Amino acid sequence: PILPLAVEGMFRPTLAATLLASWACLRKGLKPYWGLGLLPAIALVCRVGRSIAGPKTRPAGRCSREAYAAKVRAAEAAAKLPGPLRMYKATTSNTFRPQQIGARVQSQSRLDLSSFVHVLEVNQEELWCDLEACTTFETFTDECLREGLVPLVVPELRTITVGGAIVGIGVESSSFKHGFFHEGLLEADMLLATGEVVTLRPDGPYADLFKAVPNSLGSFGYLTRLRMRVQPAKPFVELEKLWCSSPKDLVAGLKQHCARPELDYVDAVALGEQGGMLLLGKFAAAIPSGQRVQTYGFWPQFYPSILREGVEFLRTDEYIWRWDADWFWCTQIFPGLRSRIVRWLCGPHLLRSDVYKAFNDMMIKNILEPLGANRNEELVIQDIEIPIDKSEEYIREFLRVCPSYRIGKIKLRRQGLPTTVPIWLCPVRGTGSPLMPMREGELYINFGFWDALEGAETKGGMAAGRINRELEVLTASLNGKKTLYSAAYFSEETFYREYNGDLYKKLKQKYDPNGRVRGWYERLTKS
Repeated sequence: PILPLAVEGMFRPTLAATLLASWACLRKGLKPYWGLGLLPAIALVCRVGRSIAGPKTRPAGRCSREAYAAKVRAAEAAAKLPGPLRMYKATTSNTFRPQQIGARVQSQSRLDLSSFVHVLEVNQEELWCDLEACTTFETFTDECLREGLVPLVVPELRTITVGGAIVGIGVESSSFKHGFFHEGLLEADMLLATGEVVTLRPDGPYADLFKAVPNSLGSFGYLTRLRMRVQPAKPFVELEKLWCSSPKDLVAGLKQHCARPELDYVDAVALGEQGGMLLLGKFAAAIPSGQRVQTYGFWPQFYPSILREGVEFLRTDEYIWRWDADWFWCTQIFPGLRSRIVRWLCGPHLLRSDVYKAFNDMMIKNILEPLGANRNEELVIQDIEIPIDKSEEYIREFLRVCPSYRIGKIKLRRQGLPTTVPIWLCPVRGTGSPLMPMREGELYINFGFWDALEGAETKGGMAAGRINRELEVLTASLNGKKTLYSAAYFSEETFYREYNGDLYKKLKQKYDPNGRVRGWYERLTKS
């Protein structure tokens, strides 16, 4: 019952009302459990209400360019008022920095960009889409599919915003072909610290800023509009699952299949050192005779299916959101969400990544931290880019540094093999963006790993960050780069050395000399 209460922001008042009702029952000589029944009753009302209303975050659709221009004028006027600039948006944050959870309470005193959530135009002839920067990928994808198109890269969670995936890093199974999400950026409007909205392009007066925006974490200013390349799509995706019996074979298989031009999607899941499953997708115009469309989400779950080889067909939208309903496999940390009955009680409107994120943040902020229940628990939530020739070594070293198989919560087991831990492998072309220094065009593997660990190795919890620190050292030793959406323990000096800080400081001085917008390192590490 806590899940719907967390989604609706009703946990604290419901808990207070339940305790008060229980106390009143005791005062009247009644059993206190009559009062405790208030909690599931309110939760049920919240659950029914959400079923009627639909998901809390829904596709926002389109708006006119005139409406966009009016919003820009209002944002410019607000930004020209004195004082620091701090952005307000309405969607759930998809960053995982526990020290920032308490500061995420959205304040109306911030620069309000929460209405910049629409698609402006989908151009079928020139294959681009204009959209506002706080638009979710769910909205972006929904509007493109209506036109028979799809974004080049769609990060796997519905409510990640397109602007967030530019100033951060966005990767998915089409990245072996198209690179990170930001590689499809043609132009962008940005609200600078001066309060002026300017247009960034690869050439022109703001070319230096255009190149440096990816991975800058919004520390130069705030994006308001993007023009992104899109590609033709077909109604279905044919998904083939191939087992590899060792890390060496898994990495070699990824490299081999990334060279196949007919494939549209390539990723994999490693099962510890046992090997892993290649997941190979390509668009399909129709379902072959004798086949049927496979549906995942509410039931069955997608992630258990990756343990079995075979070929199946999914609707293109369901393929894109295949990981969302279980946050990859991270719903394992929530009691009951592997139960069909519990999933039925929750329903599809609650089985979403934005709901899990809101619930997780609520639990950390209101229960675990106040009670000290997580003081020795370390969240290892990382996406790390490793050159493909170092990737087999990385799997083995990662499992040495991060003993999740022993002290973690997330587990998977393929029939006939021991229980172990899953790691997501997503091939990606190295970017030329200067604030994410990589070998441009070369093949890397993005290793995604998300778990909560508790044992002798995690003493001191997130404050100590012992495993995360070791992973940062391991990544640097293999010429890799970690993405910056989660906890980071770099010293400021190390961070700027690893991520081209000299260039960043020059551009920060040029475009925000007074520091109205939070700086890069501050944005990453401070509350």
